Amino acid sequence: MHAWIENVTLQAQTTPITVLPPDPATTVVWRMTHAGESDVLIAGPRTRAAYHTSKDLPVCLRLRIRPGRALPLLGAAADELVDRTVPLSDLTGSSANALAGRLVTYKDEPEQAVEVLGDFLLGRLPRRLPDRLELVGEAAAELASEAAPRTVGETAQRLGVSERYLRRVFREAVGVSPKHFARITRVRTVIAHARRSWSDAAACAGYTDQSHLIADFRSLMRVTPEAYATGRVPLSTC
Repeated sequence: MHAWIENVTLQAQTTPITVLPPDPATTVVWRMTHAGESDVLIAGPRTRAAYHTSKDLPVCLRLRIRPGRALPLLGAAADELVDRTVPLSDLTGSSANALAGRLVTYKDEPEQAVEVLGDFLLGRLPRRLPDRLELVGEAAAELASEAAPRTVGETAQRLGVSERYLRRVFREAVGVSPKHFARITRVRTVIAHARRSWSDAAACAGYTDQSHLIADFRSLMRVTPEAYATGRVPLSTC
């Protein structure tokens, strides 16, 4: 399953505000309410940050799909899911409802729940996988690299394809353009290094300078780094 799922997060709502940074990945979300209601959702790539009042959910499990692998697992291209959250049943039919009911059994066993979700997704894989699967995966790894991030042109050249071709297949498979993917990844790196000074965080994420970081951060996070650090964020009204 690790070839398909990048990481698994069991969320515990310990803060009054849920922060959802921009994310180039498509995510499978299983959640339960205290009343025992269970559903499985698909959250598509998120191009900008979202801030919501936290819900009191006893279980909220997130499986983050590796870039470019949403279509084989879900039967829906990532570019159809951008900035959307839909029930898994919209993509897979009634089998998703049965899955949600089965997962209730594992509300206190998250590792087992992950296995059940993983088996369901892997069981949907077609016999023939898309030819561009590895190409997109390699491109995403290079564009996300903290050690030596590459430009889109450099990445295309190394992979032996034209920049135009890479942009087209990458957007189809991942949901966002390679350039936007790299921007989102850099901002997420900054957030991960938030305990450092902003200049250090900028250097770690590959920004040319602090002003470049602030401009990108404001565009994608909808607030300045200083406002984000002090919790002054725009709560959604929906």
